[in-house]
Amino acid sequence: MASFFAMSQPKKATIPQTDASAPLVFSSYWGPVGRGEALAAHIAAIAPAAILVRDNAGKLYTVNAFRINYKFKSTYRDDESGQTKTVSDLRVGDFNNTAQLSNAWAESIRDNVKVGDTILINKILFRNAMGKLQIAPELKIVVR
Repeated sequence: MASFFAMSQPKKATIPQTDASAPLVFSSYWGPVGRGEALAAHIAAIAPAAILVRDNAGKLYTVNAFRINYKFKSTYRDDESGQTKTVSDLRVGDFNNTAQLSNAWAESIRDNVKVGDTILINKILFRNAMGKLQIAPELKIVVR
């Protein structure tokens, strides 16, 4: 008696995909910046720009919500030792029903962005072609 687990699986049909049936791949952008590294001056200039989602066919989608995680170094003077110390700091903001940072966030980034900062934009929700909410890939930028 043959074991159930020893039975062979049916062969999968291979159907060549045409460009029209290729799966969509989504990318996230903050203005013109996709990911990787960007100059501090460039980040300061794009701070008020919208978060964008684009597919591999070039179509833009409406962003409905996102989260920004802004990691930076800050300094303070230690009252006990009198020394200036540096610490890592993190600010997080959630934005709903918009694709842009608030004016306060954009101004803060413009005024304070510096080399070594990291900006992570994640939990990016957008409406796909069928009108359903979908999560776009996160966008990580290191300031140089």
